[in-house]
Amino acid sequence: MDIDFYQLSQKYFQGTISDDEEKLLAEFMQGSEQNRAQFRQWEEEWRNRAQQQAPDKTKAAWERMTAQMQPAEKAHTGTVHRRRWFLYAAAAAVVLAVLGCALWWLIPRSPQEPFMAQTAPHQQQTVTLPDGTQVTLNASSKLVCSEQFGQNDRHVTFEGEAEFDVKKNEAQPFVIQVGDYSVTVLGTHFNLSAYQQDEAYTLALIEGSVRVKYKQDSVMVQPNEQVRFDRKTATFTKAPVQAVQSVGWTQGKLAFDNIPLQDLASKLERLYDVRISFADSQLAQEQVYISLTVDQPFADVCAALEALLPITIQEQNGTYLISAQ
Repeated sequence: MDIDFYQLSQKYFQGTISDDEEKLLAEFMQGSEQNRAQFRQWEEEWRNRAQQQAPDKTKAAWERMTAQMQPAEKAHTGTVHRRRWFLYAAAAAVVLAVLGCALWWLIPRSPQEPFMAQTAPHQQQTVTLPDGTQVTLNASSKLVCSEQFGQNDRHVTFEGEAEFDVKKNEAQPFVIQVGDYSVTVLGTHFNLSAYQQDEAYTLALIEGSVRVKYKQDSVMVQPNEQVRFDRKTATFTKAPVQAVQSVGWTQGKLAFDNIPLQDLASKLERLYDVRISFADSQLAQEQVYISLTVDQPFADVCAALEALLPITIQEQNGTYLISAQ
């Protein structure tokens, strides 16, 4: 039976390809460099055609999106369910769809070109790396690894928040680098929050073990422990937690049984697009036990915090000020 690989490629770009058809397309691309070059040509033609068919407003949105993801071949994100990505300009709108995480590594590129997954505010994405590691990115997060990932090493650079389910490989540790801060694992499951604008990085371990390091200082973390790295003092502190709560955000929930009010405020700022400040720096270190869903109005969250702690929250010139009662 003759297979029309051109038609399969079009279904692939549109996100309508079946798993069996995607497997056939992968085998086609693995067949030869000529096949891979043909696939790249079809991809370029499809993008150009889709962009030309879009109305002016859609073209402008396309250009803005493309500028954010340049070069397009380097930026790969996946949906939670299909783990593919694609760029699709329809007649009425630009839509993010899928170009497969299963296929990106089949297209040879320069070793200098990185693999990157990045999310916008209020967006979550799941990607599967070539070694089988699965990473679910929270909003405003970015993960970058080299094209040679899994061959010479398993090093990635990261910022933001993500749930990591790392494929075990004792011969090749998985290393997450955030500036001078790093996390080294062999195979484990944990949540890492490391936003550049936050005063602290936190890691909550669900299973396995990890070593967290900053320059010459390091600490080992065990399941149901959280390690907090204070960026101002460059110190680590550990505390027992229900670590599974740390990934509640993937299900639209936020639950904490031992979180500094400052850390909670940082999460609420991103979630509700607000600014929060403290009248007293000591107040920011108060420990909070709280559970909420992400669809709760911010006013309800403020009321819950005022009921839990002896504080008041007032809006002043667009900023919510937390003060002691």
